[in-house]
Amino acid sequence: MPRTLMVGFNEAYLRSIDARVPQRSVVVLEEPDIIRKRGLAEKATPFGCLAGIVPAEYQQAPAFLEVGTAIHQASGFEAVVPGLEYGVQAAAALATKFGLPGATEGAAAILRDKALLRATTARAGVRNPRWAHAGSAKDIVAFGRGGPVVVKPANREASVGVRVLDASGPADAAAAWQATVTAREYGQVPDRELSWHYLVEERLRGPEYSVEALVRDGEVIFANVTEKAVIPGQLPVELGHCMPADGGTPGVWSRCLRTLVDAVEFGTGMLHAEWILTADGPALVECAGRCPGDRIADLIDLAYGTRIRVALIELLAGRPVTLPREPLRGSAIRFITAPSGRVVRVDGVDAALAMPGVHDVSVRLAAGAEAKPWLSSWDRPGHVLATGVDASQARQRAEAAAAAVRIVTEIGTETGAEIGAEIGAEIGAEIGTEGAAR
Repeated sequence: MPRTLMVGFNEAYLRSIDARVPQRSVVVLEEPDIIRKRGLAEKATPFGCLAGIVPAEYQQAPAFLEVGTAIHQASGFEAVVPGLEYGVQAAAALATKFGLPGATEGAAAILRDKALLRATTARAGVRNPRWAHAGSAKDIVAFGRGGPVVVKPANREASVGVRVLDASGPADAAAAWQATVTAREYGQVPDRELSWHYLVEERLRGPEYSVEALVRDGEVIFANVTEKAVIPGQLPVELGHCMPADGGTPGVWSRCLRTLVDAVEFGTGMLHAEWILTADGPALVECAGRCPGDRIADLIDLAYGTRIRVALIELLAGRPVTLPREPLRGSAIRFITAPSGRVVRVDGVDAALAMPGVHDVSVRLAAGAEAKPWLSSWDRPGHVLATGVDASQARQRAEAAAAAVRIVTEIGTETGAEIGAEIGAEIGAEIGTEGAAR
């Protein structure tokens, strides 16, 4: 009998728990358009833990409540898990309706709206950048006064539509505004019209970190700090992550996390909070009320010896969860770069897999596919996962293995293997000298 209701189909999540939860114990609610566009009927077949995918509108729509309640009455779910960012509010609403542990509807609403998150956490003493609502390019110009700013959607995901500007004059603002409001996510949102709103913010500078935490009834029971690398330029897409990170002064991240949890009045679940360590201390970038993406959950498992996604289900079911306080090793992910163009071939995967500490090499592009510029996280063509005695060694191993994978593309009359290698080296060099900023 199904025990867990997941809102939003998350393939990595299902793969991780497949052999560790009962067979046919998970039901997924997903948007009908997304089921069709992503071919989820076929993608679901390998997972023995999956009882089925049920169509229901949940993104800025209420149909999920009736559908989820009907299944719950027949199955008696023990836990409701947000599978994706856009499922956070629906999962919280269903958990509340079923009388199960969850984020709470109030906390979920705050976490899904960056403007509301800014206002709420700033009142509690969390450092935030200066910000304002933006409804046009003129708002960007008025806020920035020619200086550097960040333009972003307040309620999207995966860096979609985020633009980092060195200058906010009329031409730069107009181009950024157009790129932000026209950003698309083909397989992640339904075809119907959705409501997006936007912010313009002060651009902060400094290294970037995220804090992942499991929380029970407002109390933190597990926490990890991750260091991230972001590509330079206008599009702050993550290039890699490594853990455990030790940036900042002792205790700074636990204090930030405690204040954040209290500010949004978070109940039970998982938080993934992103920060920039400025000269004045940590400043909040954003916070998600779900399992982190970018395979960070896998990095936690590798570093701490956990099954963090299973632990989240147990936590949301109200069962005891015991987790380690200290990591066993370092872990890292590095995303593979490729020059834009039609893929001719992919070289070096086996060589990368044979390198020390490498656990996984994944390339989603095959010959004939199109390698695209990185406009958001969805455009990255692959990744490498690695471990080491500490975070530094894990990062070096992941970077070396990612560099060994060469996606050769056609660019006009030339192939792009050498160009791809140069792009990767250039990105790494710029991150090493400039640091992250957005």
